Amino acid sequence: MPATAVARKRGKPASGVRAGAGNGKRRRKADCAGDKAKAKAKAKGGDKMNEEISSDSESESLAPRRAEEEEEEELEETAQEKKLRLAKLYLEQLRQQEEEKAEARAFEEDQVAGRLKEDVLEQRGRLQKSVAKEIQAPAPGDIRILRGHQLSITCLVITPDDLAIFSAAKDCTIIKWSVESGRKLHVIPRAKKGAEGQPPGHSSHVLCMAISSDGKYLASGDRSKLILIWEAQSCRHLYTFTGHRDAVSGLAFRRGTHQLYSTSHDRSVKVWNVAENSYVETLFGHQDAVAALDALSRECCVTAGGRDGTVRVWKIPEESQLVFYGHQGSIDSIQLINEEHMVSGADDGSVALWGLSKKRPLALQRAAHGLRGEPGLEQPFWVSSVAALLNTDLVATGSHSSCVRLWQCGEGFRQLDPLCDIPLVGFINSLKFSSTGDFLVAGVGQEHRLGRWWRIKEARNSVCILPLRRAPRPTAAGS
Repeated sequence: MPATAVARKRGKPASGVRAGAGNGKRRRKADCAGDKAKAKAKAKGGDKMNEEISSDSESESLAPRRAEEEEEEELEETAQEKKLRLAKLYLEQLRQQEEEKAEARAFEEDQVAGRLKEDVLEQRGRLQKSVAKEIQAPAPGDIRILRGHQLSITCLVITPDDLAIFSAAKDCTIIKWSVESGRKLHVIPRAKKGAEGQPPGHSSHVLCMAISSDGKYLASGDRSKLILIWEAQSCRHLYTFTGHRDAVSGLAFRRGTHQLYSTSHDRSVKVWNVAENSYVETLFGHQDAVAALDALSRECCVTAGGRDGTVRVWKIPEESQLVFYGHQGSIDSIQLINEEHMVSGADDGSVALWGLSKKRPLALQRAAHGLRGEPGLEQPFWVSSVAALLNTDLVATGSHSSCVRLWQCGEGFRQLDPLCDIPLVGFINSLKFSSTGDFLVAGVGQEHRLGRWWRIKEARNSVCILPLRRAPRPTAAGS
């Protein structure tokens, strides 16, 4: 009997059958392993999908784990290591604080140094801020016109805070205006000569005014030889100074004090103490009627001598004077630019820049407002008013040439270049810059403030506020 048959009988598989069965078992195991691997991969894939889908929930679940791990790391940190770490952190904080303090200190020192330098230059009279090149002429529609006087405006002043304007005219009245609204805040009416029991006021043309640097006192002078002192806030009359023997033509307060300087057609300069209501002294020197006066913080003043053709600097304590020559005509207006330089205008049409160290003008601009008249008989327009923005290179002049002209002073005040014209019809009898330089105020009249040589019928007796726009500075490339 064959072995295979015996084996089948005994229930044992043959070797070939055994091998086939073994292979079948291996295939099934491999299939099971493959299925398990696929299941695991699918499970892993499912976990990845779950991770992507529920990332927020997983991050929330990981947050406490990380906190626990950090706590474990902190627990693992020794006491010595912790002290060292805290010490390093404290030193880093101190270093940052010191750097910030050093930066702030350097910035403050730069600011203080700049301010001190400006103060020193201002005291020496050499400060010249460059602002003229930034100024743009206002559009005609931006000019504000304040009407209230019946006759030509003769003079005006602006309060130190730039909130109000005082104007005076040939109608003998003084009006206080609001700069913001343009409304009248107060009117000081004309006083009748010889009438008793009436409110105090001027009975003749008001030729000049001045306001103290603290805005407390207002002084006004007229053709009746009188100087009236007012409380600027309420326009209440305080004192009347007498002593001049002719029309009072110029007034100025010394900055930072209540010392008042006055000048007159009687050729004298007088000094007063307004706070004490007292007269101090009189100085003489001019050979003709004095037309204008100005002063700053030093104990001195400058005067325009009219037809004597001189500009004089009066040193009050020494009772001495410096005499300057340069104009060919009558010098009718003068203004200090800083403690060492000034600008003046004359009826020969010239504008001059002066330095106190030289007796001749540093710069002289002839026919500053052009010529008028028939060919061959041309005459220059009179310069009736000048103004300067304190400690800068910006100057303004007025005439009856139908414009206010702005000028730029060159380096060291040795040159005078025209900037632009602002159209205004009439005699520009007074000009004043605001303390910030944001606007210029012009007193316009049909007649010259000192006489009636011409009459411009088209002009309107008014106070004009001319806003001065600043051109934006060019920005650096790539900024």
